[in-house]
Amino acid sequence: MKRQRSRATQQRDQELLDLIKPIKDDHPLWGYRRIWAYLKYRQGLCFGINRIYRVMKEQNLIVTKNQRLLARRGPMRSKPRSHKPNHFWGIDMTKIKIAPWGWLYLCIVLDWCTKEII
Repeated sequence: MKRQRSRATQQRDQELLDLIKPIKDDHPLWGYRRIWAYLKYRQGLCFGINRIYRVMKEQNLIVTKNQRLLARRGPMRSKPRSHKPNHFWGIDMTKIKIAPWGWLYLCIVLDWCTKEII
């Protein structure tokens, strides 16, 4: 069982809620972190982030995650194995600085079976 907050705390929370509600009306997808940053850096008001979270949670103003939009990760496919030459190739590119001349770009194509440069 939670204990009831004092009237002074309830009054301060109501004043904070009166500041939060217009912001949430303008920006309904903002969470408690962005509300806290807006109050602190744009309006110059200093409130604790935990207090803002608590007040917004009590009033059901917290933005919930949309589970349908989360990335679904399936089983990872294994790296293909080459059992004969010229079946799979790999490529690598790097740049090398040669002081009197400039930049040299080096591209290498490797045969995965024989590990030879093509």
